[in-house]
Amino acid sequence: MIKERVMLIMNPEFIKKHIKIILPAIGVSILLFLYLLGVWFFTNHFVPNTKVGSISISQLSVKNAQEMIQTELEKSQVILTEHDQEIGYIELSQLNVVSDTEQVLQQLLSQQSATKWPMYLFISPQGVDEIDEYVAFDSGKMEALLANIGVNNDEREASRDAYIGVNDSGVYEIKHEVYGQQISAISLENALESHIENGNNKLDLSTAYIQPTIHQDNQAVVDLQARLDQMQNVVITLEFAGNSVSIPQATVSSWIYVDDNQEPQINTEAIEEYLLELNREYASLFQTRELESTYQGLVTIEPGTYGWYIDRFTEAETIAADILAGQDVTREPVIGGSGYGLALSEDIGPSYVEVDIVNQMMTIYLDGEIALQTAVVTGTPGTNTVPGAYQVWNMEEDSTLVGYNPRTEQDYEQPVDYWIAFDDNAQGIHDASWQPYFGGDAYLQRGSLGCINTPPGVMPEVFNLVYYGMPVIIF
Repeated sequence: MIKERVMLIMNPEFIKKHIKIILPAIGVSILLFLYLLGVWFFTNHFVPNTKVGSISISQLSVKNAQEMIQTELEKSQVILTEHDQEIGYIELSQLNVVSDTEQVLQQLLSQQSATKWPMYLFISPQGVDEIDEYVAFDSGKMEALLANIGVNNDEREASRDAYIGVNDSGVYEIKHEVYGQQISAISLENALESHIENGNNKLDLSTAYIQPTIHQDNQAVVDLQARLDQMQNVVITLEFAGNSVSIPQATVSSWIYVDDNQEPQINTEAIEEYLLELNREYASLFQTRELESTYQGLVTIEPGTYGWYIDRFTEAETIAADILAGQDVTREPVIGGSGYGLALSEDIGPSYVEVDIVNQMMTIYLDGEIALQTAVVTGTPGTNTVPGAYQVWNMEEDSTLVGYNPRTEQDYEQPVDYWIAFDDNAQGIHDASWQPYFGGDAYLQRGSLGCINTPPGVMPEVFNLVYYGMPVIIF
């Protein structure tokens, strides 16, 4: 039976009669076979038109695709240009380029449909467009490669952010950002990765220039400039002792600076120096005086520690706050010392201690009347008593004087019954039981280290007459 059917099918007459049916059947069978073969193949291989970046991985397994990508990356060569001129090239193999694509390839393979593989022959490429996140370079080699082709950042202009600076007139203004030509190795790597994606083999270095991050229209910069304008135009007027002093705008501007956090700050030390100059010009603390003395008539008194002055440390902080607030101010400064509001000829007052070095006499006046007079011993030549206008700031009983004697080159400790300090250099009035006599020329041979040596029998009364803040005038 079977033999007869085979003979029938092989019969030329039968074939001729049924050829229109046989040929399509064979064709369909072949196509079906090829289709099923493709389904089987593309279960473990990428379908046609599959790319990773610009690299085709069609018909490849995951492993072979990984190898293909790595090979193509290592073969890649990028020509570097600048200002339309070629300056060199970089081979990615020189950067130890490494691709890590196994996970994304496995995911891509699982997402494709093997049963639809013929369709992929006629559609746009599919796959992974961005490959940069799967590619890594040895960053340490980039700068060396750039140096090899003559790209040296040290010889290139650096970019600079917009900032607030001082012009030739001493006024703050916005300094525009500068676009330099220094190369960012990281930006160049990113640009290379982008070129890998699109297959472009030329790269303009300008795409990797380090860019300024703060521009002239940055709102923080604009706001800071507006605030600085307000601050440097502040008018601060100090009124004291019948004087009115407006601080010059240029001076105010010179005190303003911008810190690393782009915050306006004030140089209080510079303000203190300015106030010191004002004190030297106006404050009685720094002025010479004239005094009608007991034994010499009219004498000139040098400055000392007595008198009024602008408290430059406290006032500097106040002025700094005024500038930061950006508000015009007219006020009296913070005053320290004694005698403020009195004329220089009157600020000592009617009660004071007078020490006449020439005559070696100390006179105490109370309310304009002599309350006590005594001979004294002042500083010997070399450790002179320093002339000037002072005031009592400390009084002690049963005190011990300690210090260094430059004449004997030894430290000393000297007990005294009474101690009245009047300056900031350890000068004072005290009893001196070791002195055989007082007055005359005793100070030339047995003079003190600058203090006013006073007879022990007189010193208790001196201590009772003198009070804190009392002027001590030495000439």
